[in-house]
Amino acid sequence: MFPQKYIPNYGFKWKTSGTKDGETGNGWLKPVMSIIPTILNGETTMDQMPLLALIFQSIPESVIILTLGLTLMGLELKWQRIIPAGVLSSLCSYFVRELPIPYGVHTLIGIIVIALLVIMFFKTSVPVAICVAMIGIVILITVEILIWPVIIMLTGKTMPQIWHSQTLRILLAIPELILLASITLWCIRKKVTLRSPGIYRSNQTKDREQD
Repeated sequence: MFPQKYIPNYGFKWKTSGTKDGETGNGWLKPVMSIIPTILNGETTMDQMPLLALIFQSIPESVIILTLGLTLMGLELKWQRIIPAGVLSSLCSYFVRELPIPYGVHTLIGIIVIALLVIMFFKTSVPVAICVAMIGIVILITVEILIWPVIIMLTGKTMPQIWHSQTLRILLAIPELILLASITLWCIRKKVTLRSPGIYRSNQTKDREQD
């Protein structure tokens, strides 16, 4: 258990040995926890994404994580397939956000959608498609958990404030996109793959034959 003074402020008031009545703790955990919508605040549905955020944030993000997943699974990169698949993935995510579903369910739906798109566009097996989707989503979540607390601390903004500002939402997502793109480019250049080189070459040969 964390000391009570480190518990993030969700609108409740408590008294600790280092604070007066009515004051709340401002420990290091607050920026981290502020990026996680919580039932304590009643935030059980997704936010509505502005159209410009879809174009300048969501679509590039989808293209990058799809490219990263394909790279790490040893599949040949074909941009004429990756870009349409990324756009469709973002559009699906956009409409899912409009649904009154609990937070977190959208992630599962996102994995299913990406896996289906990988099967459709890249003709892979179901297990490979699921791996591509899960790799991309897991790395995306990891990067967000690492980078957003830093952004929050540097800007002094909360996640609701950022999400409700179209300009902030787009601009403050740039560091995340740059980091994801850098990781992806490094993996491509170093030919990093989670599969054996033999499987990697075999997949490339099959892709060329299909074309």
